Amino acid sequence: MKARYYRMIEKYLYHYYEPEVLVQEVRDYYISRMNYSKTTWLKGYNTLENQAIKLMDSRELKEIREWVAFLKKVLTFFYEENSKYYNFINYKYFQKKKKSEIMHIFELDYLAYTELNMKIIEDIYSKAVLEGLIEEGK
Repeated sequence: MKARYYRMIEKYLYHYYEPEVLVQEVRDYYISRMNYSKTTWLKGYNTLENQAIKLMDSRELKEIREWVAFLKKVLTFFYEENSKYYNFINYKYFQKKKKSEIMHIFELDYLAYTELNMKIIEDIYSKAVLEGLIEEGK
């Protein structure tokens, strides 16, 4: 698994309950690219209308919706089948507890904590590949 997929999965987990933060980042990106001059409006380059259309058709917004739905299924699976994974995700990503607190709760040393975190992310990664959210060869 590449580091960018690891970071991407963690980003979606951290923002699972607040995906509007990610949506706002995409909106801000398109708004910042807008050009307000009269000549660009006449020529049709990066106008408000063009940026609004790009935003509505945005691949990033579609990806955010797909990941939120996917993580909902994965978390339901973990809740029913592997409560240790679910609780770890809950403490780390949703409640945003410190690493030392999580290590104390699960009675883990640093190496076991790191291995558990990697195992969970790899499990989510493999499920994302099966769902088609991540292309394995890229």
